[in-house]
Amino acid sequence: MWVILYATISALAVAVHGYCPAGFEALGDHCYVILKVMGSYAEGKTYCEDAGASLAVIRSREEEVLIDSYIHRHMSQIQTTQIWIGGSDLLQEGTFLAPGSQEVLTYLNWAPGQPDNIGTGQHCLNIFRDDAQLRWDDDNCELDRFPLCQREQVDQPVVG
Repeated sequence: MWVILYATISALAVAVHGYCPAGFEALGDHCYVILKVMGSYAEGKTYCEDAGASLAVIRSREEEVLIDSYIHRHMSQIQTTQIWIGGSDLLQEGTFLAPGSQEVLTYLNWAPGQPDNIGTGQHCLNIFRDDAQLRWDDDNCELDRFPLCQREQVDQPVVG
């Protein structure tokens, strides 16, 4: 009898792939959220970690297009055009690394004239919308911006 009961319950449990936790939105293979709390680059990184995520690292044009659409849909909620994403050249000027790693970012879609390191104090990646498109900028890491957080999608068991 136990074998039949176990087999019946096991057959009812199914994994749903591509699930994002509450507040996050699935885009491609990841989950994203713009946290509604402003802070420096370091604070934004911590806010993302507290949410079980990391600052978003954009690694391709395809990923950037998905994120651009997401940001465009949420602009009215955050009332800003300036958003932190993962990447800085704090260790070596001009070489942008993903947060918490030595991964050199190879996809960087700079706005015209960027990166400019104005005042030798702009070391953190910021994206903003200008003329209905996403632009990349090196920015002062101490300025307050909203963080764009990214995490892996998870499987969610569904019993039914």
